[in-house]
Amino acid sequence: MAALPSAPQWARWLRPVAVVGIALGAVVVALMALVLMVVGMSDPAVPWVGLTPGADGAPNLVVQREGARGVTEVSLEAETSFDVLWSVERVSDEVWDGVIPVGGVPRGFEERVPAGTESFPAGSTIVVTNGCYGSYVTMPRGALTPGAITTDDGVLDVDEFSADGSAFSSCGPDDLKTPLAIAGGGVVLLLGGIVLLVATARRRVT
Repeated sequence: MAALPSAPQWARWLRPVAVVGIALGAVVVALMALVLMVVGMSDPAVPWVGLTPGADGAPNLVVQREGARGVTEVSLEAETSFDVLWSVERVSDEVWDGVIPVGGVPRGFEERVPAGTESFPAGSTIVVTNGCYGSYVTMPRGALTPGAITTDDGVLDVDEFSADGSAFSSCGPDDLKTPLAIAGGGVVLLLGGIVLLVATARRRVT
């Protein structure tokens, strides 16, 4: 039976493993640091919102369907004073199609600030939020275009409005959980490699 390798031989075998661990750990940590920096600097995703005339000609707010799932509050703010003229808050997980008459209360919502008038001043701003990020549309000074959706970027047909946009970015650190976990693995590799390298260096000395 062959003799077991001596301690110095084990040390020589472990040194490349330690170096690889340090290199991989450093690369992972650096890449995740870059990802976290980009995430921190990037603008949050928000859905498009717009206005379209209802059957009675009154404005209906329209939120893209993907974004509608994350809406927690809709409010209307005065143009200069920013006073809240009307506000509804989501109180259940009931499915909402993203359409609401301005001043109305859709199913699954509760009125927080009642609408005090049947018409709202032009220039006031509708704020649609998930509690962290918001989408905005301004009450127009002229008539809305039938069969189209008016946004702050212009008038769009329904298909074009529905095709673009996205859901709200999630609140809190949820977007950072995966890169932080990967970065933690990189730190473990880096520290493990350093420990092995120090251990093999000591064996070499002895």
